[in-house]
Amino acid sequence: MRLDAITTLEECQKLLTSEIKTFPDWPEKGVNFKDVQSILYNPELALITSHYLQELLPKKGSEFFFNKILCFDARGFLFGFDLAKASKTPMILARKPGKLPGEVITQTFEKEYGLDEIQVQKDLINPGDKVLIHDDLLATGGTAGAAAEIILKCGAEIAGFNFIMDLSFLPGRKVLQKYVDDSKIKALLTF
Repeated sequence: MRLDAITTLEECQKLLTSEIKTFPDWPEKGVNFKDVQSILYNPELALITSHYLQELLPKKGSEFFFNKILCFDARGFLFGFDLAKASKTPMILARKPGKLPGEVITQTFEKEYGLDEIQVQKDLINPGDKVLIHDDLLATGGTAGAAAEIILKCGAEIAGFNFIMDLSFLPGRKVLQKYVDDSKIKALLTF
């Protein structure tokens, strides 16, 4: 399929499914790692991916239903910045401990390979904010759930979740349904 012929979400999904590489037994035996590198390597494919991720953004009429976007280090930053620019909303970085200056809010969570932590700079999320969470992949829901907990600690609302891929055979979507209705969990692709 030619990239300039992609005009629908379904065509985008078909193309992405054929282009995303799977690496068996990485980073450990039994894991089939879905890699976004093939999207990034092809600038046209990256543009198409960005366009259709933007189509998934929550709106009320013609207005976006969020005022900030939280994205994860490092792959969530790649398309999260495009989403922030397109919606003209501030982007908040969620990073591993020790990567952000100033006061931070920390949340510990369990992921596929053990415990981990994310941090967000304090005072970037305020009471009343509606924050969209974006990452490349939804697997167990640990990382996105940790971000949701930080947002709630700040007195803000979770506007929804936005992903490139949802690994539906893992419990991530069910974990995130604790925070929002299933209709607010969007992904371009479901595996």
